[in-house]
Amino acid sequence: MTLFDYYLQYMTELWEGKRPAPEGVTLPEGGDENARIQALGQQLQAMGMANFVRACAAQDGTALPEELFSESGDLGGFETFLRNMDDGAGEPAPEPDPEPDRDADKVQYLIDVLKRMDRKEFFKLSQITTKLDLDPEEFLYWLAHRQDYAGEEEQGCAALMDAALLRLAEEGRLDVVAALLSGDRKTFEALRCEAPELVHVPAATFEWYEKNYLDRDYPIRIIMRLNGVQFPD
Repeated sequence: MTLFDYYLQYMTELWEGKRPAPEGVTLPEGGDENARIQALGQQLQAMGMANFVRACAAQDGTALPEELFSESGDLGGFETFLRNMDDGAGEPAPEPDPEPDRDADKVQYLIDVLKRMDRKEFFKLSQITTKLDLDPEEFLYWLAHRQDYAGEEEQGCAALMDAALLRLAEEGRLDVVAALLSGDRKTFEALRCEAPELVHVPAATFEWYEKNYLDRDYPIRIIMRLNGVQFPD
């Protein structure tokens, strides 16, 4: 388990009454549930992920490996991804996480929450990762229209690559989709020579694809689509 996994587990146990509040945390009582979740989230933000996990593990008499706490205290690209919702324009994604399996787990968790449209879990997740109170429907609308906030070149790239990737998926060529989303240059170079979406677009170089698609939020959006997340029009 990662630091994030323990954090999510302990927070859920605390909220569901299966764990007493550790020192430094007061579980809100009464009032609107969303307001209570928000109040708890603010306390955990102030306490910090590592300190909260340490305190809960100490309650259980569990000695967690020290290297667990050397992990980044944030959620990498996922945290940035959520925070970008607030400013609209966003910034290029950070460097890829050196532990892709950990990122994949976070994305799968988000996909599951959105497919179920579980507002309570989404609210908790947004409180863990950012101080914003995000609504899942507003989040999906923003992500569906992500390219609307971008420049002309990025808009064109997003439209062409979305079309190409969805077509490849419909054709059952998921291995090609996976290679493209992982940033494999040779796969892209082969694709641009045969894909009807790209073959007549001189600007469609790997650098163009990397800058305007891979380094933005479009890969996670296409992964969500292919995993059954429904986006609003």
